[in-house]
Amino acid sequence: MVFCAHTIGTVWKGVTSARLPPCKSFGHGRQRACPNQVSGNKLAPVTNMKHLSRSLACLGVAIVASSFAAEPKPQPKPPVEPIRGPVFSGTIRGPKVNEPIAMKGVVVTVGAEKNAYVCYDTDLLRVSMAWTGQFLEFGNTLNQIAWPPPPQVKGNPVFSLKPGPGWAKGESLSDPRANNQGPLPKDWAHYTGLYVNGDQVVLSYKVGKTEVLEMPGYQSHEGAGVFTRTFNIGPSDSEMTLAVCSFDATGDLTANPTMMPAGAGRYVTVGRENALAVGLVGAPDNVTFDRGAEALHLKIPAHRGKLQFTLAISSAKEQGAVQKHAAFLQGASKPADLATLCKGGPARWTQTVTTKGVRGNDDAAYVVDTITEPTENPYRAETFFGGFDFLRDGRIAICTFHGDVWIVSGIDDSLQNLTWKRYATGMFQPLGLKVVDDRIYVLGRDQITRLHDLNKDGEADYYENFNNDTVVTANYHEFKLDLHTDPQGNFYYAKGSPWEPEVTSPHQGTMIKVSKDGSKLEVIATGLRAPNGMTVGPKSEITVSDNQGHWMPASKLNWVEKGGFYGMTPAAQRELKMTRGGTNITANPSDPKQRALHKFKGWDANSPQPESYDEPIAWLPMNMDNSSGGQVWVTSDKWGPLKGQLLFMSYGKCTLFNTMLDEVDGVRQAAMVQLPLKFNSGVMRGRFNPKDGQLYLCGLKGWQSSATRNGGLYRVRYTKKPVVLPTAFRATKDGVELAFASPLKAESAQDVGSYSVEQWNYRWTGAYGSPEFSVRNPDERKHDRLEVAEAKLSKDGKKLFLKINDMRPSDQFKLKYSLDSAEGEALSQEIYATIHKLGSSKMNN
Repeated sequence: MVFCAHTIGTVWKGVTSARLPPCKSFGHGRQRACPNQVSGNKLAPVTNMKHLSRSLACLGVAIVASSFAAEPKPQPKPPVEPIRGPVFSGTIRGPKVNEPIAMKGVVVTVGAEKNAYVCYDTDLLRVSMAWTGQFLEFGNTLNQIAWPPPPQVKGNPVFSLKPGPGWAKGESLSDPRANNQGPLPKDWAHYTGLYVNGDQVVLSYKVGKTEVLEMPGYQSHEGAGVFTRTFNIGPSDSEMTLAVCSFDATGDLTANPTMMPAGAGRYVTVGRENALAVGLVGAPDNVTFDRGAEALHLKIPAHRGKLQFTLAISSAKEQGAVQKHAAFLQGASKPADLATLCKGGPARWTQTVTTKGVRGNDDAAYVVDTITEPTENPYRAETFFGGFDFLRDGRIAICTFHGDVWIVSGIDDSLQNLTWKRYATGMFQPLGLKVVDDRIYVLGRDQITRLHDLNKDGEADYYENFNNDTVVTANYHEFKLDLHTDPQGNFYYAKGSPWEPEVTSPHQGTMIKVSKDGSKLEVIATGLRAPNGMTVGPKSEITVSDNQGHWMPASKLNWVEKGGFYGMTPAAQRELKMTRGGTNITANPSDPKQRALHKFKGWDANSPQPESYDEPIAWLPMNMDNSSGGQVWVTSDKWGPLKGQLLFMSYGKCTLFNTMLDEVDGVRQAAMVQLPLKFNSGVMRGRFNPKDGQLYLCGLKGWQSSATRNGGLYRVRYTKKPVVLPTAFRATKDGVELAFASPLKAESAQDVGSYSVEQWNYRWTGAYGSPEFSVRNPDERKHDRLEVAEAKLSKDGKKLFLKINDMRPSDQFKLKYSLDSAEGEALSQEIYATIHKLGSSKMNN
């Protein structure tokens, strides 16, 4: 078993917590087999003194961390609370440390003093907990991306409901879900979204075919607090059962229908130690309470018209509390018609922020303009950008990791009058955004949300659940990443594997397709680890990146085919043929029961080795990309000679690469060259602006990265100066063929001393990353150096052939050169290629 000082820690249901600070690396970031690795009590093998010094340094770090683990850590400054809306979405824990109360939680702030909260579980359509006092404990996640467990209830719980369906199907409240994960079947109950109207929030869902609107509330009465749930329930041809609240097993159920005048209100009390009073306002007499084994139920008979009533819940522990509750019911207002709140309310985020962009100097073919983010804003909101797209009028819609969507206007040539308007808040770690038919779709961990501005005041009023079929667990690492559509309108995104890689759900580590109408979800590929970026091309070509880690020898770019398995063995989500110690095993490493049966984790040293996987079209070594981002096809006529190329973003190195695709006998492979550009944040999302034809990128600083700013939005602008970059690469049996966008100077191009070539292989195992092995001697940890025997330049100066003896397929082929363009510009570049198969010559000199 190999350890790194960055990643030793304890685990809470798959979430790393601190014995040592976890690596802020999206679960990656070590070089090769990691110079930071220690095997048992011995250093991992090293090949030179440089590696030895790194390994010794890492061992020192591990020893120091262990020796001083008991020392008190410096206390960070408390994070600044943002001014948030009435809704917060996320996985929520109860007051107990290991008490997840909602994987897809929607916490609504209620009451005039804004110190009461109701947590809905949108998978199960239940109120999982209501509490008063303080809100949630976020740790240090409010102003960064960090590794602690999910937010935890910080106040005083009043009532809760144990996991299980919030509404019955027929008579049953038994959980029908496989492994108790994901949403209820749509024909049972289905969350459809929520409306925001000022401080009021109305949830919308269906129970069977019956439409339900529900608004949570909180009122004070004679010094006592009462939580309310106001319902508008559409016609139903069958009885409905609502699970109201849990109670201790020794509790009573005492009905008091005669305490109030007829029709004014009815209530019951449940529980002893944590007694509750539960009453009704405005409900027909045939709506009645019923005691279940551990929970109070409300029975609603079949009915033709719409029902409007309020359910009121308060603590009955204090003396006189029940009488106060009864008095509240008697004086309560008639339940509201919630439909009137579903048409848009007053704007909340009326203050905009103006910034000035910074244009790059027009001294190169491609330059970076910075669209300055509103780091100082009246809402104290963070600007860790997770995805963006363009509206029809040229404005940008951009989402942030901490749950906001902003609209950016003033995107013109000068960028001198940028206006940022907060459009939506409270979403669950959104890391992808797509505009379709001028409607904004946001990818959060819980769902794809389609945003509606119902009253056209520049803010979202309706947060529609477009699709929430994915399973969410409490694990930090399984982000949902990027959002794209194909030419037919279907949506695509990637979902990360957990860290540690203990896969427990069918969607961890997968590529997911959602139908154009949002009704159907399909897993189209598996075996992804940390896929922080993808794209879908104009011909439905799907690519996705991944990062070095367990079962990931290095960062890479995958060409995705339906049914593909891309190497992260714990996330294979299928049976694999594997070997361990000479024994053949056929098992699904994503199934916890099969892992237990065969006594392996799926990623440790004892894990069996699968026969094969779908290899990437390109690898990139750690020095070039320690954390991959998204991709974007160059579709613009206004972006120079790179039209038709595929661009690749390095989140970790804050850089951009041109990807040169090649295909030999149906085998895809590619080479990459870095553009001479640098960004202040990681870059991981890219779109071409249909208005100006230029490339726009966004990203953040959260996992391991060389970024200097928390978030960034950029324009990469073509200045029409000569582009001196390679645009094609082909490895042949005789050497390498290259095409350039601009002519080269023959003297430097035909000098074999201008080039150096080396190649190496990686090894696909459950270890974290891979050493770099010789192609000729596979057990030696070294690079093979190749000699350029001849360099020949075409008459137009744009095509170059390098004759290289002893060419062989390899995982990584590195070509470094120092050349001059025909106009005298110095050109010092490195190309990193993956050669699965050597082709025949294609370029005619």
